[in-house]
Amino acid sequence: MARVVIRVRPLKQEEIEKQTPVIIRNSGQVITLRNPLEDSETKSFQFDYTYGLSKDDNGYLQPAAQAEQKQILTDLVPRLLRNAWKGYNCALIAYGQRGTGKSVSIFGNKSYQGAISAVCDKLFDQIPLAKDTLCQVSISMMEVYNNEVRDLMSNNVQESTLKVRENKRIGYYVDGLKVLAVATVSDIERILKEGKRNRALLSTEMNSLSTHSSTVLFQLKFVQKCLKKSGQIINKSSIINFVDLPATGAESGVVNESLEKNLSVFHSVVEALIDNKEAKVPFNDSTLTKLLKPVLSGHSKITLIANISPIDSDYNRTMTVLKFAEQFRKIVLNAGVNESVTDEVIQKLREENAELLSELRNEENLVLKYSDPKEFQKIMEKRKKEIYRIIRSNEEEIDELKQTWEDKLLITLQKMLKVAELREAAFEQDKETVPYLWNLHEDPQLTGSIVHLLQPILSYTIGRQTDDNEDKSDITLNGLSIQRTHAVITNEGRDGAVSLSPCTSSKVLVNGRLVDKPITLHHNDRITFGCHHLYVLNHPREMKSLPATNKPVAITYLQAIEDIAISSGYTTESDDNIKKEVFRLIPMVHEANIISEELDKRLSFEIVSLPLKARGGKRETKVMIQKKQLVTGKMSLWSVECFCSRYIAMKDIYQKQDEDPFWEPDCNEALMGQAYVYMQYLPYMVQMEDTVTISDLDGHKIGQLNVHVLPHKPNPIQPLDDNSSIENTDDTLGKRIQFQFKIKNAVGLPERAKKGVFCKFHFFLDVNESVTKTIAETVSPNFNYMKEVTIDPVTPSTLYSLRNEPLLIELWTKETQVEKWEPSSVEEEMKVTMDTKELMRHERQTRGCPVVIKVLQRQTVKIESEVMKYELATMKAKVNHLEASVKRVEDLITKAEEKNDDKILLIDLQKAVKNILKNE
Repeated sequence: MARVVIRVRPLKQEEIEKQTPVIIRNSGQVITLRNPLEDSETKSFQFDYTYGLSKDDNGYLQPAAQAEQKQILTDLVPRLLRNAWKGYNCALIAYGQRGTGKSVSIFGNKSYQGAISAVCDKLFDQIPLAKDTLCQVSISMMEVYNNEVRDLMSNNVQESTLKVRENKRIGYYVDGLKVLAVATVSDIERILKEGKRNRALLSTEMNSLSTHSSTVLFQLKFVQKCLKKSGQIINKSSIINFVDLPATGAESGVVNESLEKNLSVFHSVVEALIDNKEAKVPFNDSTLTKLLKPVLSGHSKITLIANISPIDSDYNRTMTVLKFAEQFRKIVLNAGVNESVTDEVIQKLREENAELLSELRNEENLVLKYSDPKEFQKIMEKRKKEIYRIIRSNEEEIDELKQTWEDKLLITLQKMLKVAELREAAFEQDKETVPYLWNLHEDPQLTGSIVHLLQPILSYTIGRQTDDNEDKSDITLNGLSIQRTHAVITNEGRDGAVSLSPCTSSKVLVNGRLVDKPITLHHNDRITFGCHHLYVLNHPREMKSLPATNKPVAITYLQAIEDIAISSGYTTESDDNIKKEVFRLIPMVHEANIISEELDKRLSFEIVSLPLKARGGKRETKVMIQKKQLVTGKMSLWSVECFCSRYIAMKDIYQKQDEDPFWEPDCNEALMGQAYVYMQYLPYMVQMEDTVTISDLDGHKIGQLNVHVLPHKPNPIQPLDDNSSIENTDDTLGKRIQFQFKIKNAVGLPERAKKGVFCKFHFFLDVNESVTKTIAETVSPNFNYMKEVTIDPVTPSTLYSLRNEPLLIELWTKETQVEKWEPSSVEEEMKVTMDTKELMRHERQTRGCPVVIKVLQRQTVKIESEVMKYELATMKAKVNHLEASVKRVEDLITKAEEKNDDKILLIDLQKAVKNILKNE
């Protein structure tokens, strides 16, 4: 069976400060997960090892301050190497949630050694001890992203993307993948560093959504050669696969269809293997599972490291990972020793080539059987290409088997190690005195892997790679919005000053702000070139001149994105999860706008964060993407999921000119405006009829909405009179209240309302959305909508919502894409003549900031006025209660006077006075 170990990530500093509840505990090899919503509901799982945990006084596991990386390697590496020496294929697979230590387990970081490095250290320590055995080690490194395979040993974008092919003898393989021979651990470390650098280059230049959406596969091939007495050379080989799978779950709301498919097929393969359905194992359904077929089909010794989060908010995702890990442990392994004779392998390859050529000749003789010679010719051309490709592959393998080990090492040295050594030596020598740029990346593993030294009194052109060597840039960047000559950066030499000059119309941001003229850079300045290229300036002289108490903090990718957000007017005081989602979307929205510019779509995209109090008591902020037609001003909202799906398609159309992702159906729903109805008067059980303002997403008033709230008695429905109202809202706790909520009509709407408008809202605890009928052909639609609402019982949380949180009513319209539009002003006529770049520039000038995030500040001011209005209504309700109570006293006195009675019953007087005192 496969071995499965669990690694629980340590708590983050902010989680420790907030005392975030931990929901995991263990007993030996058993992990128990507690449901944070129901303490008595737990589920237990059994695995081979658990890491990163220690018991507190209550028996619950607390993640250690430092993850137990050393212990993981101590437990796993020796067993893996024993199997490799025996000739078994092995695999170490990292699986789990984002940010839980998957990549650290495999690759390590500055603080911890990774599994690859630990295995190589031990292996090269053991090789000298093997007598009469020639040991050879070679490595390859690839990445699977968007169903494509990239060779991370190549830093050339065009050459890096490879095809996965199938061979009857060896199964699936990557055609053209570089396999490099290595002789020392330092060779592997240099190649890993170069592979990480190439991955950072490829992920930015090929506009990857995220490296967290990709799989990294590092293969170490270990061959032992022994000379038999018969003179035959026996090869015993082992391939050790280190697999860093993409993160599970869509924490950010980002949906990558190819990633989802790869993970889904991966899960389906595991399920089929467990059920012993060999004929139905869907290895062929994704690139990832094709590459992992030798690993998952039972012919390797597998260990899965399942990485999980210990906190209560990640309960569902943690449960999903644990359930899958429990399934994975049931895979039955049937690995065999890989042993062969070199001469026999060469002979088989030659025989296979001869058979293929014979097969091709026989097929060519079938031309007489085809009625259509042209069709036959097409089939034969395709067949010839496939057969000759297999023959070439076999011949390359024969040449490799014949090639001496010394020749292989020489090729590795020439291809990669020499380049890496020279680059590293130059940097190490100058980094103490010379300013340099280093890259920022969303994946911390790739941050700092690209470095550009800026020597004194030299200028460096930054721009797109071209075929013209005369105009070749000193620092080559590729990707969206990178111009042939994008910017010039100069180390002026005088006191070490570094200046940056953007070229005309190029997009360069410094600390999040757009730069259109020369600027002096300083230590730790964040520079964004185009969409994805993020760099930080390291200025040694400036850094050393700073006082010890004012040393700058380390710069992170999120900090650079936060710069852009702040420059757009976004406040970073929002909920951490919302902030994380907004920051993740910013580069994507920025890129979508640039694609729109380059394809002249006349569209812009913005992130819209609907504030907490605008969600009708659901206690969440809704993040959406607003699409705006820059000429007509027409706007529509996309969900994050919809935008991310279209975003991937936008890149495809930009590169391949496929189906247009900017297109929308002829009839599409668009959010026209919002109205806020405060319900704080409702707990007093008084009816309220009011007209509330409808505002668009820019905060401009576009109409009014008439609403009516009528509390009533149940069965049969009877409106409440003034005497039925409540003086103290706490008196409703634990009781049932019923009322009718009516949306009567809207008035003063724009002309576009004539296409048809309707209202949507979630009433506090409702699961389903309430929707009115659609009214067309009028700007004053009569909805006449009524909803019967019962709250039974009234709880403190519902009472809090009624008192403090508004009900958000959204007004939607039916948009028709094919309708004719005519400009109605001089400004609109001017926009018709502009292209998308000019429209974007006009939009930025109007807004005074980059078009990335919409901030709803004006809307908030209007909400405050609504609050004051409802507070006034509540005060009036209280005054009515007070007046009613005083009237009761007056009525008692009047009745006594009418009867000429100078006595009033004490109990009646007490009730009346008590009501007055309550209101005071």
